[in-house]
Amino acid sequence: MSQCSPLIKNMSWGSITVETISEDGTINPNKLITYRDAKLWPNGSRAWDWNESGTGHFAGIQKQDVDELLSYKPNIIILSKGVLSQLKVSQSLIDYINQSNPHIKVMVETSKKAFKLYNEYAIQGERVAALIHTTC
Repeated sequence: MSQCSPLIKNMSWGSITVETISEDGTINPNKLITYRDAKLWPNGSRAWDWNESGTGHFAGIQKQDVDELLSYKPNIIILSKGVLSQLKVSQSLIDYINQSNPHIKVMVETSKKAFKLYNEYAIQGERVAALIHTTC
């Protein structure tokens, strides 16, 4: 399989840098984009703006954020709890993903582990998607 999900090139407190995708859908490893928090999926990425969905540390990741990832038909979804595991990921959200597509592997990890796993799967050519929170 060839890589279809953009790699995370760097992550630090409050910042994540990823490869860009060209108009024809190919990954451009020499052109990078930086976000505060990121949504990553096969053939794309964008800033993860919590205000769009009502995501918050206590409210947790919302279905709207996951629905966007599901629309790109990933085989794996990685949800980041943040660097210090302060972002809630509810069991009902995991159940929702499993009900939407029982073949998707769902992983909930700290940001550092999510970064590592996401890149491993992307390099293997898996259709991996992720929500990465770079603080707390």
